[in-house]
Amino acid sequence: MAKILNKCPICGGRLEYSTLMQFTKDYQIKLNGKLSKNSKNSDVSPMECGYISCTACNFHTNCDLECEENHNIKIYQKNGVYLYEDDGNL
Repeated sequence: MAKILNKCPICGGRLEYSTLMQFTKDYQIKLNGKLSKNSKNSDVSPMECGYISCTACNFHTNCDLECEENHNIKIYQKNGVYLYEDDGNL
């Protein structure tokens, strides 16, 4: 049976969702051919990748929301809500 993923399924601790972002760091090339010390970030856009981790224990997922440890927990998103199922038979 699916449960809302609003706390760590292992220890009950607080969860964080980390979104991985991508950007470029732009430097100007000076007259002497070297890069300037100043730079600017541009093209900030999401990589559409993120992972979930617990702030209290070592529970975490990869970017496919698969548990990294040997837990039998399936995490998925439905209508914008994160859900999980803990199946000991997986």
